[in-house]
Amino acid sequence: MKKTKKLFSLLLCLLMLGMILAGCGENAETTESTSATEASPTSAGEKSMVIGTGQSCTTLDPVLNYDGWYIVRFGIGQTLTKFDDDFSVSGWLVEDDYTVSDDNTVWTFTVRDDVFFSNGTKLTAELVKASIENVFENGTRGPEYFTYESIEADGQTLTITTAETEPILPNKLADPLFVIIDTSVDMTNIADEGPVGTGPFVVGSFDVTTKEVTVLRNDNYWAGEVAMDQITFIYTEDQSTLTMSLQSGDVDAVYNLSMTAVGDFENDSDYNVIRTASGRTTHGFMNQNGILGDEVLRQALLRYIDRETYCESLLNGQYVPGKTLVTSASNYGYDELTDINAYDPDSAVRLLDDAGYIDIDGDGYRETPDGEEIDLTFIYYTGRPEQQIVVEAMQAECMNLGIKITPQVYDSQTVMDLLQSGDYDLCCVSINIMNIGDPESHLRTYFTSDGTYNSFGFSNAEFDAIVEELSATSDADARVELVKEAEQILMDESVCIYFCYPIMNFVTTNYVSGITSTPADYYWVSENTDIQ
Repeated sequence: MKKTKKLFSLLLCLLMLGMILAGCGENAETTESTSATEASPTSAGEKSMVIGTGQSCTTLDPVLNYDGWYIVRFGIGQTLTKFDDDFSVSGWLVEDDYTVSDDNTVWTFTVRDDVFFSNGTKLTAELVKASIENVFENGTRGPEYFTYESIEADGQTLTITTAETEPILPNKLADPLFVIIDTSVDMTNIADEGPVGTGPFVVGSFDVTTKEVTVLRNDNYWAGEVAMDQITFIYTEDQSTLTMSLQSGDVDAVYNLSMTAVGDFENDSDYNVIRTASGRTTHGFMNQNGILGDEVLRQALLRYIDRETYCESLLNGQYVPGKTLVTSASNYGYDELTDINAYDPDSAVRLLDDAGYIDIDGDGYRETPDGEEIDLTFIYYTGRPEQQIVVEAMQAECMNLGIKITPQVYDSQTVMDLLQSGDYDLCCVSINIMNIGDPESHLRTYFTSDGTYNSFGFSNAEFDAIVEELSATSDADARVELVKEAEQILMDESVCIYFCYPIMNFVTTNYVSGITSTPADYYWVSENTDIQ
């Protein structure tokens, strides 16, 4: 760092105090900071960097929640395969010469012979096998990707036999859920101390209250010299704090800076702005288990919100208006599929009037045909800067429709927990649809009848059958058509609001290099990350 971090620390403390007093911020734990190896201040001449982010993990165990993302993002661990910028997949901890049987059930990989874990242990197929088995034994999400009949290890050869046809297994193994860790070590405190991985960095410390993570150089890194001695990832979902900290020099880089601030840095030679299209879609889930079980009300909401204006005016043109589930940057039907709920505010009013949604008590808000008050709780988090803007815009817009919406803001993990439990009416979440370089996993996890995050009451046998067929289809063109069919059902059933598609960014000072922003959104730092 070229300046002190006192300003950032003060702002972060004030922010956390305010959130605690407000009662709707972090689910702060009282546990003290824990670490695997307490990070000591870097010595004179050592290279240290601070990165600010509105996204962070709740634990360092990669099989819990989506915490594996951060094990990869922070450079602690790596996966067998890796996504390129066009979502093609190539070997990372395995060679590129993997093969598959004619029925797409037996995949054979060659584990690289030159890889070592950070503790000096050589990576073998046996250790890879144990790591994959750990995902299924100690996590909950493994079966959403595939079910294996057997995993066999012979030297550096790994053979995975799946219970069903798995034509894109290498894609699925690139998801950070399958980050390869050394499970032969004591993992009793892995959630606080982190795993032993193969990445260029090792965990130095993790504060479970602030979610600050420090990583240190891995002296046993297998792929070359690591430029940085220490990187600290500082977490806050307050976008103003992130912006001011970058301007003051208290952080060297910020992930996903607010679209209202990023333009201030684009024409400043002291900074670099790294942009990339992403596989993300900002969702507005509508819980059909409550008042939104009436499709007429869901249709009216969808038709009344002006997503194009949100993106052009409120989001400064940094986002693409949503229409389909899968981003417009893909070839999954954005310009082809029929949106029965395209922007049509007059139609929205007629729908509600005809269905008997009227303002009975004269307070400006409609009641249900049964006379029930409507007050839709809309939960969101601010770590993705567009969410507060689209939620508050929809709240204001729907006042004119006579529908009351009450936003409630939480930290990102709490929102994901509420999404899974179903304790909401509306829920705004930004999700990487292309987490395996393909929409299959997302369709299954969020929209099939038994999906882990489908708590909102949507169930459609035809949709479920399409996803099952998709999982067994190897032809790329046929897969695209199946995804389109699934998307059309979601649109016809008025299941979800697709607000927009984010354009991701990293903003760094001009003395930082080797930080990346990729469509997969997994790879932030590497051995090449450096500071001058």
